[in-house]
Amino acid sequence: MKRYVTSLGAALCLAAGVAGCSGDDPAPPAANPFPPLPTANTTYFDVTDEAARWFDTRNTIAGTNSLAVVPPGRKIRFLQTRSFAGPSRVESFHTVTSLIFPGTSQPSERIDQPTANKDDHEVTLTTPGLHVFVCKVHPYMLAGVIVDDPATDGVDIGNTLHLVGVTDPANAGTALPSNSNIGLRLLRAFFVVTSPSNWKDYTKVGEQYQPTYPAVPVRVADANGTEAVVPDLNAALQATFDINDVIPAVQNPTIDGVGEVWVDTQYEESAGKGPAYPSTMTVVDVEGTDKWKVKRKIALPVQKMNNAHNMWASHDQKQIYNTEWHGKSIYSIDSTTGALLKEIVIGEDPAHVMTRVDTEQVHVTLNGEDAVVELNKAANGDITINPARPGGKGRILMQAPGAAQTQPHAHWMGHDGKTMATPNSNSNDSTLFDFVLDVIKSKPATGPLPIAAAMNPTSTKYYVSNYLGHSTSVIDMTTGNKIKDIPLLLNGNYDPITGDITGPVGGLPIQTPVSPDGKFVITGNTLTGTITIIRTSDDTLVAMVPCDPGCHGVNFGAKKGGGYYAYVTSKFSNRLIVLDYDPDNNGILGDNNLPPTIAGWVVLADANAPIDDPGGISGNPGMGGQGVLPVPNVYNGWVQKLPTEFKNQLTATQQNPVP
Repeated sequence: MKRYVTSLGAALCLAAGVAGCSGDDPAPPAANPFPPLPTANTTYFDVTDEAARWFDTRNTIAGTNSLAVVPPGRKIRFLQTRSFAGPSRVESFHTVTSLIFPGTSQPSERIDQPTANKDDHEVTLTTPGLHVFVCKVHPYMLAGVIVDDPATDGVDIGNTLHLVGVTDPANAGTALPSNSNIGLRLLRAFFVVTSPSNWKDYTKVGEQYQPTYPAVPVRVADANGTEAVVPDLNAALQATFDINDVIPAVQNPTIDGVGEVWVDTQYEESAGKGPAYPSTMTVVDVEGTDKWKVKRKIALPVQKMNNAHNMWASHDQKQIYNTEWHGKSIYSIDSTTGALLKEIVIGEDPAHVMTRVDTEQVHVTLNGEDAVVELNKAANGDITINPARPGGKGRILMQAPGAAQTQPHAHWMGHDGKTMATPNSNSNDSTLFDFVLDVIKSKPATGPLPIAAAMNPTSTKYYVSNYLGHSTSVIDMTTGNKIKDIPLLLNGNYDPITGDITGPVGGLPIQTPVSPDGKFVITGNTLTGTITIIRTSDDTLVAMVPCDPGCHGVNFGAKKGGGYYAYVTSKFSNRLIVLDYDPDNNGILGDNNLPPTIAGWVVLADANAPIDDPGGISGNPGMGGQGVLPVPNVYNGWVQKLPTEFKNQLTATQQNPVP
């Protein structure tokens, strides 16, 4: 008879007859003012805003606090109103949504919510196998539960697995064999995402990057349904994915960029805020005597900026607007000094921010709600919530009254200020908003969990990355209708069973901007750790470049002398990639033996960089790269608004990227 604990120790306490194993969580201290929670047949996850402990069992298995191994029939409870042993550890809104589950599981074993919230949730799991839960607002938040059948050998992963958005029964999809490449890839991703010790640290030059996993036997099945026990999960995953990956020495691009690049290092912790409020803003010089070095870090310890996520600049580039994705505020920062100018509380989980070209108004998506907040900019630079919007809170609803909450994430604004497009992560569609008529023009369906949108420079077409659909939707802005979906993962270039890759692939795509000249769409893909490139002339996936674990943010900055770099960030590494996607700047990829290439990179960990937190960096140095903002802004519509001092740094073509 097996025994179960949530910690499971080095061997997961799965061997029969191991002394001291128990299926219950420890009782809270007697002096704790919070009443004890029932522990019989119940496993708890605290929901938090803490990096890598977003769903926290308070016990560690192979570096992760987000995994529990339980017997069939166990109740799983996710706590937001309180923690297991004290007050709530969460500030923002979340969901608890089934992401991966065994192919034989019942609908009652799956969970979801119609809106983001701060409620507690529970589900009882009976089907043996791997059950993974995600927050749809912050989809790096993962909780894993392995229901292990005591009558079988090895830890039960399940014969087949469903992945929401790809294979789940709602899409009439066929479940994936657990011992397929994609099954193992998903399992590996869980242990990379939730184990900081498995994040890729570019300060460790010359060392092998090799994540570690539980060294336990696991029970899986192949494409024929044949079950087998893999004797050592750690050895199997390392042999499949983690081979000869040595951390290289820093490489600087040979051609300078223009200005600076600002990065939201969202998981970096500073002493004044601690683990509960992670994130810094990291400023990088890309030209001059200190080029390709970290210039400054901004933590805002007094304000407790919580998971800083995305940025945009005022038209004069004097202010940087930054959101806190696990909080309620937007911050205005002096771009020269890094000093805080203003904090404005606007609503739940502000995600992305952009300015409107014609009015200089600032628009911020509320990813935990259903609206975009509009702020006015005064002549002196001050920003305030627009009281003229209905309700006086500056809110522009992204759905009709009574419709499902949209939870918009990474929107994009038109080059002339007349339009805005949002990806709606909760309703699996996109809102195209017309500012001239002040109405929703259309809401075309996209794919599962759309997370980012970007327009071409003439605002005639826009693109939406579908995080759980592993695809990109293309929308015609004249009609408001979807033109097509471009598959990134299951596109014929990747065999999900064997893992063979014969062309460009991407999985779990996130930021997906269109180049300032409108020729390419570049996307960071977190599952595959790849950068994919779509050619806009025929909307075809044409190239792939290696990235880092959790590849996430992409934005374009000017390259000195002409053309552009794509700056790319990753959640689970501390490297800023400088991608020279079109080295000869002629709009044709791969010609003249000049394919897209990584020109160099910057390590975002720098203990010597000035910082506004006197205690300095205290954890996850340089990690969690998400929002990335090159300054000056070089997109069509915004680049023409630059002050002369910035325009003079650009070529004539960069100043007017669309003839």
